[in-house]
Amino acid sequence: MKEFWREKQEHKRCHENTKITGTILLLLFLLLAFITSEAGRAANMESEPIREPSGLVLLVVDGLGSSYIYPEHRAYALDGSPLEGAVLFNLSGGATRVVDVQVPVPETTQSHSVLITGRADVDPGHPGKTVFDAAREEGYLCLGLLQRGDAMPVLQEMDAVLYLDDNSLHGAEPIPGFRAGAAASLSPILQKWRDRFGRYTGEQGTLAYINYNAWALDAAADLVGNLSGRKFIMLVNAGGTDSAGHELGAEGYRETVAALDEPLGKLAETCRKKHVLLVVTADHGMVFPNREGKGGHSAEKYADRLEARRVPLVFLGPGVEELNLGGSWSETDIAPTLLSLLNISAGLTGNGKEMPVAESFRLAVSGAPEDLALWQGEERLAEGSAGQCIFWGLSRGAYALRAGEKEWPVTVNGDVALDLGRPGLGEGWKRIVGVVLILIINLVGAFALVRIWRKGD
Repeated sequence: MKEFWREKQEHKRCHENTKITGTILLLLFLLLAFITSEAGRAANMESEPIREPSGLVLLVVDGLGSSYIYPEHRAYALDGSPLEGAVLFNLSGGATRVVDVQVPVPETTQSHSVLITGRADVDPGHPGKTVFDAAREEGYLCLGLLQRGDAMPVLQEMDAVLYLDDNSLHGAEPIPGFRAGAAASLSPILQKWRDRFGRYTGEQGTLAYINYNAWALDAAADLVGNLSGRKFIMLVNAGGTDSAGHELGAEGYRETVAALDEPLGKLAETCRKKHVLLVVTADHGMVFPNREGKGGHSAEKYADRLEARRVPLVFLGPGVEELNLGGSWSETDIAPTLLSLLNISAGLTGNGKEMPVAESFRLAVSGAPEDLALWQGEERLAEGSAGQCIFWGLSRGAYALRAGEKEWPVTVNGDVALDLGRPGLGEGWKRIVGVVLILIINLVGAFALVRIWRKGD
């Protein structure tokens, strides 16, 4: 009988120990869940409305060097002769203009691939993820108007495209192409501009190159005007400027560049009315041996010249600030900047960095106290939250984060991340405690299982 009561008491103690162990495990699990949820929580605070473009037109003017259109630069021939430039009024006002952008390789096919991937070492035959892939994941329609042909992988990125597969200014016919499921409404517009191509290319001499460019820009403006209600990204490659540089020499090149202003103004105005961001750049520039000779850009004697590598980069439209951005930038920086301006979070594999051209930026704060608030001068803009919070829609300038008697000054000239630390349990300590708790839970659980197994024996 005594042996029976002893076993019964032992069984009771084992049952109670199991209940206590279970309770401890539950409490530790709840504490761990609380800590990790606090560490991972981020609240979004919008201090101003965020202006997101309804679409994007990326205009690549083939062969347009910024040395010929930027007042900060001068163009010189190989023999040292200064070359005359042109003024494009529609690229000089109400826009973000990046003063010094250089391409890694001044050659069309390679440069186009760098432009849409952000990778200097990209293989044009296998470019990998592009801005079009990232945009399509967010529901964007991808379109192309491509003169003088392009690499097949670029054409395959498009839902709808109108392109020329040879280098002739005369006698060529644009070819339309559509991805399965592309909007049926696009077909009549592309067919219309395929049929109009002959009207633009009937002239000879410099005017033929001028009109060749005008066709691409006019077609782009018409497409933008007919894409209301649909998010899109459109690549436009205008090839007349490059051809003029190769065939007409420095003066014919300058005249062709100057004539871009009128159709560019029409395209910019249409984009403005439709709340579309227009980005103007080039794949390379142009170098001339002297004032009379024909130009080049990729041959060894030309490729290292700034006239070949410096390209314009101008942002016009919603979401960007009116400024001249200094510093040295690469063509690899364009792709991540475009995605950022479209608020597309998908990243690319390149190492390009975003340019601070946005009209507004974000301030991400970690380790925030409960009573945190964002101030500008004496104006209280927004309240934060404990742990992590993000303030959106901030223009450039000086701000202050305030909590009680504490103040942290912040200068916004791009996206900012700030760790305030916490007076109590900081984020770093939370991670340490979390790891320790996981180890304790595992040890307690293992100990409980061993005891139960032994008592069972």
